[in-house]
Amino acid sequence: MALTATDLFNDATTREIGGIGPDQVNLIVSDLVGVQQMLSAADPQINNLTDLHTHIIVNQLNEEIASVENANSPTGTLVLGTDLGQYVGRAINDIHRDIIDIAQADPGVQALFNPTPLPALNTPAAPFHDNAAQTTFLTQWIQDSNHLGQMATTIENNGFNGDVAGLVQQIQTFENNSNAFDQSQGGLFSARFWNELRTDGTAGTAANALIDGLQTHNTGELNAAVQQLAANSADVGSNNLMADGGSYASEVAAAQATAVTPNPATPPASTPPAGPHDTGGPAAGDGGNHLVADLIALLQGGGHNSVSAVIADLSAVAQAAGAHNNGVATLLTDLAAAPAAQTAASAPASTAAAAPVAAADAAAAGTPPIDMHHSAEMAQHFHHMWG
Repeated sequence: MALTATDLFNDATTREIGGIGPDQVNLIVSDLVGVQQMLSAADPQINNLTDLHTHIIVNQLNEEIASVENANSPTGTLVLGTDLGQYVGRAINDIHRDIIDIAQADPGVQALFNPTPLPALNTPAAPFHDNAAQTTFLTQWIQDSNHLGQMATTIENNGFNGDVAGLVQQIQTFENNSNAFDQSQGGLFSARFWNELRTDGTAGTAANALIDGLQTHNTGELNAAVQQLAANSADVGSNNLMADGGSYASEVAAAQATAVTPNPATPPASTPPAGPHDTGGPAAGDGGNHLVADLIALLQGGGHNSVSAVIADLSAVAQAAGAHNNGVATLLTDLAAAPAAQTAASAPASTAAAAPVAAADAAAAGTPPIDMHHSAEMAQHFHHMWG
């Protein structure tokens, strides 16, 4: 009968317990590579938390394989760019146990891969006492692990409308910073936590799933990534102590309780792409929503050349909105009154020289100027009324 991923992993467990001598390295690596290949083939796409757990196992095996390959190397040999020092064996133990724990906690994973649990330790591992730099990093990392997921959830709940590209960039920065920090620490810190912090660890795998979920609108993948990032932050927090000996529990609780929303989508450029001319009328079925970006750009840009275009767009919105949205009519009244108010107002001494230039330009064009501050207020008014 063909060996399964479970069989291969259990064989690696037995060999590692016996000691990773030079004669065992290739056999253990062969077992772990086989597990990796089988799980990758069985679960190629992340659509739920079980899938994500499987992919985390696959990626963490990269770290275990590299550690096993260097188990007999001179102290100081870099493992995936990290100097684990004398703690290569500790790294192997932590990753192997974590993989077993992930599988044992998820019945869905066990359907594919059900490794035999290791005996419990007589004395649980003591929390790692962080230095000042590690405390600063982990405090921010815990916040980011939760807040990035919250922002992604907001975009998902809004029909994936929002600044997806901007959020993706923030997630990538989080992932890269996490990987770089762990790599810079080395020693016991990395041996214990690189499978949680690294790009090929839990944080990196979940971050990449969050990005893919945002970009492909895969809600199952996105929700799994949000849940995993939050759980990972709590797990790491519970296994570390701050420089002053305090717990990260309050940091985790605060990060998970805080509702953070993403930046709004960047408005399109005031110059639209080439295409059919917008007649100002509402597109079929959209109730005038297609005019929002154009109006905001015109109002924020100001200038005497914008007046007729703004009035045309607002008139079309008023027509599309109907009697239930009389705020549009108010905006039209405000717009018509804005130039008169500006002309009647006395210009401050600091702008006395500039004001006549704007007025002269407007007069030459036969169109009254639009006050920039007034335009910004109307743009904000339009956001609240229509959006």
